Amino acid sequence: MTDATKEELITLMLKENKTITKHLEIGLTRLIILWKISKGDIYGYNLMKTIDEFYKDQIELGLVKKANPSKIYPILKKMEENELIIGEWELKNNKNVKVYKITEKGNLLVDALKDKIAATSLNPKWQEFIKDMSSKVEK
Repeated sequence: MTDATKEELITLMLKENKTITKHLEIGLTRLIILWKISKGDIYGYNLMKTIDEFYKDQIELGLVKKANPSKIYPILKKMEENELIIGEWELKNNKNVKVYKITEKGNLLVDALKDKIAATSLNPKWQEFIKDMSSKVEK
């Protein structure tokens, strides 16, 4: 892919399809956050680093911004309000940090999402879609 083509792609994704890419990013970010918390207690800074690891390539291309408190903490607050997670203040290295933990309701949602993703992954149409959408076409 030439630099001009790459630049055109980035412009297209950022401007003309911003709604699609933004909704996809928001949905996946929420799923990643809930999944990561279900794996063990974690605090906000580590969640931001995790999100950045998932979006590393898109961040480098300028398609996605790095995770920051104004992006992550409202999601965490909403998840707390919906009783999917709880945040508890703890003293770590002489600093108060809010540690997030999954609730029973959150675990039930994660399990339901796993079932849905597993069932979806078996559907031949979804398999075709994912294969096609994840393939890289060289020019």
